[in-house]
Amino acid sequence: MINGLTELWKKSKIVRIITVLIISLFFQIFLFEITVLLFPKFNEQPPSIVSEENFDPGLARLNSVSTFIDFCDSLYGSEKIASADSGVYANIVSYVLRYRFFHGYTWYHLGHNYVAKILAPVVHRNLSAIVIPDDILKYPKAACSQQSIIGMKILMEKGYLVRPIGFNDPVIGGHFCYEVKYENTWHFYDPNREPDEQYLNSLNRPGIVELNKNPHFLIKAYPKDNPQYVMDLYTHYKIGKEGKLPGGNARLFQQATQILSYTLWIFIALVYFYIDNRATSKKK
Repeated sequence: MINGLTELWKKSKIVRIITVLIISLFFQIFLFEITVLLFPKFNEQPPSIVSEENFDPGLARLNSVSTFIDFCDSLYGSEKIASADSGVYANIVSYVLRYRFFHGYTWYHLGHNYVAKILAPVVHRNLSAIVIPDDILKYPKAACSQQSIIGMKILMEKGYLVRPIGFNDPVIGGHFCYEVKYENTWHFYDPNREPDEQYLNSLNRPGIVELNKNPHFLIKAYPKDNPQYVMDLYTHYKIGKEGKLPGGNARLFQQATQILSYTLWIFIALVYFYIDNRATSKKK
């Protein structure tokens, strides 16, 4: 195969020109990726939010897991959480999430992991929906699963045990939340759909199992939603693995393609010089 490429290389000037143009294109995209990385403002997207949705554009400065944790620590007043305040800190994380994002899926695009954007439709479309926590925090919007990934990651970093909760009604579709364990019980959090936090806190944040045993709790916790919708969605739940962030395979794919987004032009250039060197040697 290499010999065939070498012969084609020697005979066709067009092939060499096209290869150089491809290297140039990938190098330009690489420069764009670096620009977005160093200057995040180039990556900003204008908010298009529903009027009743909680959202604070000023929280865009929380653009990494570490800055998010620092902000929650500042609201709590300490980096170390007292055991009696486990619920207080978990509530702070949920509160910040509600105002940090407005609802909507965030996908990779040119300027931020273009290889994932190109390959995802071939492998699986959802693979370009961001699941790396630090990358999700580069954007103003996030879907229920993405907001839950952030909440779970923050709390895991602070030593909490967490688990994902998935919902899937055959008619109205799916939803994604998480639970946090403190005071030896599980407590339910849904920052994306923004239930009545004050009401849930007055009940000491029941877990999804307890909420389903008391359906009137669920209905009252979501006063903005139709009661039948609440019952259809939140009664079809599945509890995920404890202490594990969802989307592990997608995260590996995105981490690998992120590396390729910065280095692919180098590999293409190396192939170019290797074949060109072989063709030149044979010609001599």
